[in-house]
Amino acid sequence: MNEVLCFFKLIAGELTSALQNPLFWVVLVLVAFQYRRIAKSRENLFGISGNTVFRDTLSATWYGFIGGLLGSILLILAGINLTGLAISYIWPLALILMLINPRFLCFSYAGGIVALSNLMLGIPAVDVPQLMGLVAILHLVESMLIYFSGHAGASPMYMKKPSGQIVGGFTLQKFWPLPIVAVAFLSEASGLTLLPLMPDWWPLIQSGNNFILGMSGVLFPFVAGLGYGDLALAHTPVEKSKLSARNLGIYSFILLGLAVLASRFQDIEYLAAVFAPLGHEIVIYVGQHIEFKGKPIFVPPLRGVRLLEAVPNTAVQAAGIRSGDVIYTINGQPVNSKLDIEAALGSGARLLEIEFITHSKKKWQRVIMELKPYQPAGIIPVPEGDEYTYTEFVSQSIISRIAEKIGRNKKGI
Repeated sequence: MNEVLCFFKLIAGELTSALQNPLFWVVLVLVAFQYRRIAKSRENLFGISGNTVFRDTLSATWYGFIGGLLGSILLILAGINLTGLAISYIWPLALILMLINPRFLCFSYAGGIVALSNLMLGIPAVDVPQLMGLVAILHLVESMLIYFSGHAGASPMYMKKPSGQIVGGFTLQKFWPLPIVAVAFLSEASGLTLLPLMPDWWPLIQSGNNFILGMSGVLFPFVAGLGYGDLALAHTPVEKSKLSARNLGIYSFILLGLAVLASRFQDIEYLAAVFAPLGHEIVIYVGQHIEFKGKPIFVPPLRGVRLLEAVPNTAVQAAGIRSGDVIYTINGQPVNSKLDIEAALGSGARLLEIEFITHSKKKWQRVIMELKPYQPAGIIPVPEGDEYTYTEFVSQSIISRIAEKIGRNKKGI
């Protein structure tokens, strides 16, 4: 037990040193700029203002540290050796792929291409099972972060589906700076923490380099950044983040299993290298298919006005009304459109009695909403179909695009 605690303390100490790396602060600034961009977009679309950038960045940093601790433990136990992973090739390739589509800034694509190049052409020199293990573990950490915080700060939007229907929904965008520790075998290890004594079964993913004699195993801190982007149309943001985390977790465990097998059976290396990008595409395709083929939540009800968003720190949120709830009356008057809501809010009354049904428990509620000076009501209704500002859907999955093209060809379009 004491050895386990010492192991955790050792990793935590190395993570702390990673926080002192200037690169971590560069990544942190980039993350803050991303949250600033999201906040500006939210304000431009719906007038939702509020200084949430610092809070979002601080929360992301905290979750990133926890994710880094978990990822470090998994990388070390798996025996991932950073010195044999051709990182100097993967990062530039990932940046080039990003120019095609920003979401390709992901090790599943660049890592898969590098691994296949090694298997088919012999270049660059890379330990394929170990590289696939790194990709799997980073995505496993990402799935954990998505599960616990992927829904936070979801931005409301109006989206035009491929069918032409305008529905309400949310964009889920999260970014995490990740200080992390892994194993590296170096000829010169002065100033670095030596790898502690590991169990007999270690490493889980065997290395083809057999840990070159004369090199010292050290704990090497480095910095990474993880990002998550998704849509919630047929699910609430909380439901969607848990669904996405589950799918990405399944992908990660399959890839990790293939990496372990590939380290023992060479023929499995091709399967692991192909599955890394292809499996990731399947995860994206399934996520998009579920949202666009499922029944949308944020559409007008037969009677009343459904809320797309109850803006934080506003009168409607203080009254206990939440996203998805359906408002039926305000001060005894039925409301069935955005115009009805605007008329009630503009009546000059400071106290408004609102009757509504909750989305979560389907319970009838009656509350008093107090409109305070200089505080917005914070009601964002679902779209009614006549909106002129909305987002056009563009498929992010290559599989989705192929399926759409086949569908058009069958219809003779």
